[in-house]
Amino acid sequence: MKATDFDLSKDLILDPASGIASFRNSRMVVMDAAALGLLRQNLLEALGLEKTRAFFLRFGYSAGYSDFKQMKKKYTFDTDMDLLASGPVIHSWEGIVSARPGELRFSRETGDFYFTGDWVNSYEAEQYLSFNPVCDSPVCWSLAGYASGWGTAFFERPLLAMESRCVGKGDASCGWLIQPPAEFGDEARPYMEALGPLMG
Repeated sequence: MKATDFDLSKDLILDPASGIASFRNSRMVVMDAAALGLLRQNLLEALGLEKTRAFFLRFGYSAGYSDFKQMKKKYTFDTDMDLLASGPVIHSWEGIVSARPGELRFSRETGDFYFTGDWVNSYEAEQYLSFNPVCDSPVCWSLAGYASGWGTAFFERPLLAMESRCVGKGDASCGWLIQPPAEFGDEARPYMEALGPLMG
């Protein structure tokens, strides 16, 4: 199957009368961009930058790793690109992220991996950009964690996802790059310190 073949309407149940939202029979908490922004600001004030970043990165990583294992067990995909792209597709209904895959190349024999694309209209980017008109630093920590976990589960070796480009308010899209941690420079150090215990 292709990554775009999912019909998520069968799995998503919204009951306004009870205030319950569920996905595949699992109860969910639904947050809009403003609420997520408030959560992030409160965590930053209470915990500081380093611990807040670690919180979002680890949460995203664990979710991405787990989601990949479930998807691979349940579905058969036409190509590796479809398998890798299916993660953002299954979450697109949440409005959290819309992803456009770019270039993919990898070799399990040599350990080389390179995957690019764009995050578009993510809640995380939207609420960050509402406080910072121009973005020149990584903002989508939970998405970076998710893509890192998803990629690591796919490749069966540690991979790190980081923003390669993040633009200012009005466009709200970030380019991303996924590759082995050693291929990044010093900018990856805070991410690896946060994710290190999960990546082995």
